[in-house]
Amino acid sequence: MFGRAMHQRRLSPTMLRLVAAVFVLQLLSSAAAIFFLRTQMLDVVRADREDQVIDVRDDLLAAFYSGGRESLDDFIRDQRGSVADPGVFVALAGGSAPALTSNIDFVPAIAPGPRPQSVLVRRGDSATDQEALVLATTLPDGAKLTVGLMGASERRFNLAFAAAIGLTIAVAVALALLSAVVLGVAISSRTHEIAQAAEELAAGNFGMRLAEGQSGDGFDHLRLQMNQMAERIASLVAELGAVSGALAHDLRSPVTRLSAAIDTALARVDEPGAIEALQAARADADGLRAMLETALEISRLEGGTAQDRRVSLDLAAVAADMAELYEPLAEQSGVTMTLDLAPAWIMADRELISRALANAIDNALKYGGTAITLRTCVAEGEAVLEVADNGPGIAPEDRPRVIERFVRLDNARTLPGGGLGLSMVNAVARLHRGRLELGEAAGGGLSLTLHLPR
Repeated sequence: MFGRAMHQRRLSPTMLRLVAAVFVLQLLSSAAAIFFLRTQMLDVVRADREDQVIDVRDDLLAAFYSGGRESLDDFIRDQRGSVADPGVFVALAGGSAPALTSNIDFVPAIAPGPRPQSVLVRRGDSATDQEALVLATTLPDGAKLTVGLMGASERRFNLAFAAAIGLTIAVAVALALLSAVVLGVAISSRTHEIAQAAEELAAGNFGMRLAEGQSGDGFDHLRLQMNQMAERIASLVAELGAVSGALAHDLRSPVTRLSAAIDTALARVDEPGAIEALQAARADADGLRAMLETALEISRLEGGTAQDRRVSLDLAAVAADMAELYEPLAEQSGVTMTLDLAPAWIMADRELISRALANAIDNALKYGGTAITLRTCVAEGEAVLEVADNGPGIAPEDRPRVIERFVRLDNARTLPGGGLGLSMVNAVARLHRGRLELGEAAGGGLSLTLHLPR
């Protein structure tokens, strides 16, 4: 049924926004993870350094309690045990002995406490203060023992982390972008698949079914509902077709019998007035039968039950044939027909396109002015077929109405017709996945334009 694969815009604005949103969210989550990791690692490093300071303090206390102040002074002066670490500094002041320092020039003034504190200290030939963890303890003899550890370990960690963070961010950005694109393409592909199925249903392909997955996600649920909807629509269309066929049969028979009865009466009467009345009745019966056939044909087209008879054809050739067919009628009506035809090849049903063009030309001959122009061309990837006249045209507010069935404007009620011509044109356009546009022609009349996909 006049189906074609829908053009899938992989880089549509919606998809780009989705990819950008996923990318930003993943980038933010990666940044949060990196920040959390750095914080945790710094906490671990600080805890280790605090434990190291406490261990040094405990070693010094052990030396004090084992040999008194003299043993403690020897331990510090000889830099034995943990005091031998170049990052460790010790200061001992107060009590009965002179002050003593190791690896430090300036003793920070901090109050004794259970845990080390962060302070700035200066040692050796350094002209700048450095961060250190310092723990102060009051000895039993009244002396104040200050033990500290320089922040070199933390500085090294920060430098190493800064060197690694660039590569980490680059990898995180690349992975975030890749995952966002993969996710966007996957969602877009599955959405396009369902949208294409909906397009097939709109075109009348009620036998279309989506492959149902087993993941149980929202897309599988949507596929299931689409298939059930297609089955229900197919059932309703079949019922409608059966009713339409029965209606057509039931209505055609009485109209045919009526026409036959009128023909019989015409053959049996001689009175001129009766003959004229019977001929008028016969014309009305023929018009009724034509309206019935057209209405049923529109229902068949819009219901998607038309047979697929697509062929490759040139709209310019179809327009030229129809112009030749209508040329005598146009001359008889005093209408000039102009052709402006450029090749416009499409896959379409030639009979339906011809009928739509015939209805458009017939509408222009009835309600247009003294000139009709047929144009064909290719514009913006579409085949365009236009029928323009220089008549009174149709007001913009009335244009959506005139393509509805049995709608006739006030100025057209005195002319023959059933209000189905433009409805037929619109149904043919929709069947071919195209559209019908009504506008104002260059000369002020009506422009009826068919846009058909190539």
